[in-house]
Amino acid sequence: MLTVIHTFNGPDTDRILGEVRTGIQSVDDIQGFKFASVNKQENTDDIMLFSKWDTRSAYESWADTVGENKAFKSSTPQMFEVLEEKY
Repeated sequence: MLTVIHTFNGPDTDRILGEVRTGIQSVDDIQGFKFASVNKQENTDDIMLFSKWDTRSAYESWADTVGENKAFKSSTPQMFEVLEEKY
């Protein structure tokens, strides 16, 4: 399983948040998608997208759908292999 974290920041938080929300609308159509969470840091304008995927190829299938979305083009995803989870 794969965890992917995108962080976004910029002077226009509302625009960035709208672009992030638009970008994740297509995740339900991707096989291997587990969940996504959009978060805003309390003391800054930073926004984080935390997502889980079965495999890297599942994530890449979704990333290909984001295309020219400016928020995602300006963010470098951090990818982590999930070693253990508890709920």
